Amino acid sequence: MKNILYVGIGGIFGAILRYEMSRHIKENREIIIPIETFIINVLGAFLLNFLSSPKINVNLSYDVKLFLTTGFLGAFTTYSTFSHETVYLIKDKKYFHAFIYMSLTIIFGLIGGILGYYVGFYIGNLI
Repeated sequence: MKNILYVGIGGIFGAILRYEMSRHIKENREIIIPIETFIINVLGAFLLNFLSSPKINVNLSYDVKLFLTTGFLGAFTTYSTFSHETVYLIKDKKYFHAFIYMSLTIIFGLIGGILGYYVGFYIGNLI
């Protein structure tokens, strides 16, 4: 039961942050590609891999890992929204935009993940 609470509370905070970041980013933009989901997913990939890097991961308790990774980052990042937005770009015949959005999300998600891992490894060595 305790684990469910950690995941649930982390999820509440992650979902709220995603909503607020999306709303803030959307307010003042005029581009077709849904940049808010892109930014959130790349940031999430960075953070998950940062927290999962060996030198950081070893210093986190299981409860903190559940709260941050499964709960917070699980609710913060969103593959389903990425998929939904891509489908709507295709439905609206914005094929080039859909291709760019998919490609950049995958490429920068992987780059963010790799950077997160190595930043975590480097910072972990300083701790």
